[in-house]
Amino acid sequence: MRLSVLLLLAAALIVSTGCLGGASGTARLSVARVDDLPQGEGAVSYQNLAPAQQSAFREALGGETVTLREGTDRNEFRDPGYVRYDGEIYRTTIIVS
Repeated sequence: MRLSVLLLLAAALIVSTGCLGGASGTARLSVARVDDLPQGEGAVSYQNLAPAQQSAFREALGGETVTLREGTDRNEFRDPGYVRYDGEIYRTTIIVS
């Protein structure tokens, strides 16, 4: 029983570090257009993104994942995030490897 609790805690630590963009992981941004926001979700306006976030977002619009430069805030792009840009809504996802 004690071993299973320790294993569960270790797994939670590994998952949370990866999901939160731990210092050792490279973060990549994926962007995909969606028709509607899921119920209960909101979208950040593109104009409210920091310049580094705007640059990464525009680059990812081409369909490729984009490596986020170190120091680029990822909060608006997580879990997933949603961005309003040019009259459309886009789902953003952070991939940490």
